[in-house]
Amino acid sequence: MALPTQTIQAIAVSPGIAIGRTARITGPTGSLEPEPHKITEDEIPAELSRYNAALALTRKQLVELRQEVRNKLRSQDAEIFDAHIMLVDDRTFSAEVEKGIREKLFAAEYALYLASEHFANVFAEMPDEYLRERAADIRDVSSRILSNLTNIHVHGHEIDMDDRRIIVAHTLSPSETAGLETGKVLGFAVATGSATSHTAILARSMGLPAIVGIPPELPEQLSAEDKLIIDGFSGKLVINPDARTEEAYRLKKAEAGQIRSRLESENELRPETTDGFIVQLAANLDSPEKVEEVRRCGASGIGLFRTEYLFMNRPGLPGEEEQFEVYKKLLVECDNAPLIVRTLDVGGDKFNTNIYRASEQNPFLGLRGIRLCLHERRDILETQLRALLRAGVFGNLKVMLPMVSSVREVIEVRSILEQLQQQLDAEGKEHVSNLSLGVMIETPAAALMADRFAPMVDFFSIGTNDLVQYTMAIDRGNERVAYLYRPSHPAILELIRLCVEAAQRHNIWVSVCGQVAADVYMVPLLVGLGVHELSMSPASVAVVRRVIRSMSMYEMEQAAQAALNCSNATDALAVSEALINLRAPEVVNI
Repeated sequence: MALPTQTIQAIAVSPGIAIGRTARITGPTGSLEPEPHKITEDEIPAELSRYNAALALTRKQLVELRQEVRNKLRSQDAEIFDAHIMLVDDRTFSAEVEKGIREKLFAAEYALYLASEHFANVFAEMPDEYLRERAADIRDVSSRILSNLTNIHVHGHEIDMDDRRIIVAHTLSPSETAGLETGKVLGFAVATGSATSHTAILARSMGLPAIVGIPPELPEQLSAEDKLIIDGFSGKLVINPDARTEEAYRLKKAEAGQIRSRLESENELRPETTDGFIVQLAANLDSPEKVEEVRRCGASGIGLFRTEYLFMNRPGLPGEEEQFEVYKKLLVECDNAPLIVRTLDVGGDKFNTNIYRASEQNPFLGLRGIRLCLHERRDILETQLRALLRAGVFGNLKVMLPMVSSVREVIEVRSILEQLQQQLDAEGKEHVSNLSLGVMIETPAAALMADRFAPMVDFFSIGTNDLVQYTMAIDRGNERVAYLYRPSHPAILELIRLCVEAAQRHNIWVSVCGQVAADVYMVPLLVGLGVHELSMSPASVAVVRRVIRSMSMYEMEQAAQAALNCSNATDALAVSEALINLRAPEVVNI
């Protein structure tokens, strides 16, 4: 029986409109907990052999899947499965499985399950959303290994579709997504995941609309005859729409395609307001192989390069030479465009046994970012800074420190840099003498102390994701308080204003590299407050450029001031929405 007409608000992760019938994937995907079967000591060699054979087969399958994705989509999308292959090859992961077999006498299936859940849970508790999403990748790979151990298809679901349909599922793994026949899929509506999940990344590459955060019970309630509309712009899911609604969405779909094509043709235009002010638009990057995307979108440089990937899925730490080569390659490819590298930014909730020596009860308020590197692993920071000092001679390098909350932290890093420069001089190694150093403003303490930080650094980079979380005292991953996660809250705007004014007094510049930099409704407020640079995913640059080119600096300054005077986030955002609807209504639905 078809469900009644209704609209559900979810989260948009891939733009576009999809209209079609349902293809359900019901039940959980990924690893199911096997029985905790015990073995004897005599059976240990056989279990290890079974596990290693399953690993070898899994690696072969993933290499084939990577090539398939490379053939079907863009070559960089295949890099998703490079990370999966790295996990298969990861000695730390396999050692944990083998420990369960040798010491706890568990059969390979259960030892694998324990190890994968351990590592997945570590990532799931990470403060950085991008890293949290890697938990799904770990479960995806372990599920494939388990399938090869048992010869039972637990990895995914067979989807039999007689025509093009919208996939509705509780969870959809990257492997399942990549394995779908794209010619038969209109879009995705999934209960779990986020904009940084690999499934969302693949959906965007496929050009398929996708939303996450639908009610977990919905896949079980829908039938093949239910018609759906996915609005990948607003995050809405319309179930069994009436004729008028469906026609409106068909027109919206046609119009959005035309506008997107026009915006992408503007990549050579400057992000300049109608009264002549330039706002730099930079790109966030998490892999050096994706520099071409930055060039293609017309960004002015790389506003945030996350170095965490260098430390992931490996038994040891990256050495100075390895890091030097990565940074050098990036700088050369940037061709003197700015490259802002964030030093290692991980939380204190165990990320890699090579990094952490102790777990913490509340990692979000523990040894994170620069705190960890200064007080627990100064050796990691020194190695990274040496590599950066040496690489800096090859381009326009800037380095920023994450999770700064004290002036003393900047003083300590400055002292370390001086010592490292003396070392490199003594060794006769070429290096930059004046490394451009900035701090990330992610805590209320840093924002309130902006006047003290400004004389000591060359720039501020505001990480709005954490700034909102810590200012509003909420866990942004907790759906029960998600309604409080509002970047337009006047308190957040006031902290940004304090940073900008401190920067102006000391003649340094300010960037925003959090998610709000790509939010079309937040852009007028940020620019109006005086932010010099917005850094975002390459895919968002074209839309933000159009917003900036559609209005004057004066209008944005007036909007920002009006928003600061509001008493709540909703009213503040409404000020910007009115300006967008007046000057750039076309960007709302692209």
